[in-house]
Amino acid sequence: MTSYVLLIECKTDVNLRTKGREFLIKKGIYAYVGSCGRSCSKRIIRHLNKNKNTYHWHIDYLTTVCEPMGVFVIKHVKEKELASLLSKSNACVEKFGSSDDKDVRSHLFIIGDLRELYLTICDKSGER
Repeated sequence: MTSYVLLIECKTDVNLRTKGREFLIKKGIYAYVGSCGRSCSKRIIRHLNKNKNTYHWHIDYLTTVCEPMGVFVIKHVKEKELASLLSKSNACVEKFGSSDDKDVRSHLFIIGDLRELYLTICDKSGER
């Protein structure tokens, strides 16, 4: 399994409406944790593309109104494990992108320190 962390910057506060929920996304930098199988590049390209014909996930809505900044791809680390790790040191947007993960409150995290995020990801992936 391959996981990824998508960095997103919201330059203003946004009231984000998805099919089933509404989220207040405050101005700032966020990290979204997801997973991808063999089509990892397709999934990431989809997230980076602002023009979408269909919306499958919460992140589809967010990436149309906020700016993707970059992506970390992490092999051999499960999405749930990575989300759990980030939840220990970062605030989150409750219930965003985590409907299939009952162990954490969210898969979208508010990032205060990009360097700290980078070091956390590198430590987990063994790439430091």
